[in-house]
Amino acid sequence: MQNTHSSAVNSLPLRTPPRARQWKKLLYLRQPFPDNYTHVSFLDQLKRNTTVAQYSYFKLFNDFSLIAFYGLLLLLANVNFSAIYSSLWGAHVPTVISLAVSVVLLVTDASSASGRRELKLYAVITMLLLIFSPTLRSLTQSTSLDSVWALSFILTCVNVVYHDYGLDLASLYKSVVSTNLSFANAIVLASRLLLSMAAFSYLVFALEVCVLTPVFDFRLRKRFAKLHYFVMAAVCTLVFAMLYFVHGLKFAVGYLAGAMFVLFGLPLYFLFLQRYKNELQGPWDTAKPVFRSGR
Repeated sequence: MQNTHSSAVNSLPLRTPPRARQWKKLLYLRQPFPDNYTHVSFLDQLKRNTTVAQYSYFKLFNDFSLIAFYGLLLLLANVNFSAIYSSLWGAHVPTVISLAVSVVLLVTDASSASGRRELKLYAVITMLLLIFSPTLRSLTQSTSLDSVWALSFILTCVNVVYHDYGLDLASLYKSVVSTNLSFANAIVLASRLLLSMAAFSYLVFALEVCVLTPVFDFRLRKRFAKLHYFVMAAVCTLVFAMLYFVHGLKFAVGYLAGAMFVLFGLPLYFLFLQRYKNELQGPWDTAKPVFRSGR
């Protein structure tokens, strides 16, 4: 009897337990899972810092050198105005030197159509500045000196922020905003000079230093990249000498420390911050449709 019962039990089909339903990341399916359910494979597709570029110190030094170089040019124009305003030298002395260098560079580059167009544009702007310099000199006569200095400082800072530094040499150099800001700052400062010719000379100097020099430097970096550092070192030395002569040793040393910090300190700080870069890309990001042509 017992053998008969056991044989009957063995002859029954075995019942396998129901398979657990696998969770799918599909919103339109009704699944037996709570709304806040998180599958163990949810973070399998997690990616970290996939689009973060690893910079080298030399690359960062080269980029920050462009910022430092343009800041030196703006400081050169402002220190020259300070010397002219304090009657330490005549306005025509630095203008004649910068004019000679600019004309030589423009004539050298006049072989191309763009170079000839820039030479004509430079001549037209110089003539317009000569004509309107008496009017420009009297723009801020009713404005206090503190307001003029504050406005010049603001324009200089905004100019540094919005200048096109030409990091990508393959793209076009566009400096419309910084050119307008440089002209505005030069006009504000030139309006405090006593003579119309002094205002004209300073405006021409600011045009050559703050507008033409960045253009020439951009073209120089395209052909001879290492000469950019030579030009920057020359400008840095000139600004240091002018600051020492006009404002004394304390200002000159402070300027030199600031320039060294921008050139050498900021690249190191940028590399230090890069280790804390944590850009996550996971399955929760918005899906982007992929369109395939030919179907």
